[in-house]
Amino acid sequence: MNIDDKLSQLFNTDPIPEETAVTVIDNTTGEIIDKAEDKIESDYDITRKNLHDLLVTGTDALDVALTIAKDSENPRAFEVVGNLMKQIADINQQLMDIHQQKSRLDNSRGVEKQTNITNNSIFVGSTNELSRMIKSMK
Repeated sequence: MNIDDKLSQLFNTDPIPEETAVTVIDNTTGEIIDKAEDKIESDYDITRKNLHDLLVTGTDALDVALTIAKDSENPRAFEVVGNLMKQIADINQQLMDIHQQKSRLDNSRGVEKQTNITNNSIFVGSTNELSRMIKSMK
């Protein structure tokens, strides 16, 4: 009898099941996500899309605010424009940060990019192996 069973018996309650299945559904595609790697991919895609949407919305708002600031020549309007520019720059930085975090996660999971590509190779091996192969062909 483990500690959970003893506590359940002591407090006269039913024991809680040890593991419950959790189903995660991607909001954008409606697909069921069951692996941690898929969750990371899904979260990355959602975060990236949200940041892009914020950039588009922020850029549109900046255009409008800049027009209002130029027309009114009000110092407060120019202050708002400055704040919007800073926020858009921060969102751009956040977008680059999630790319770096994603690549770090991929590297830590062993998903490394192939750096050496050999095309049209006739023989791949050491010089000793090549010598043996040539001798066997004679």
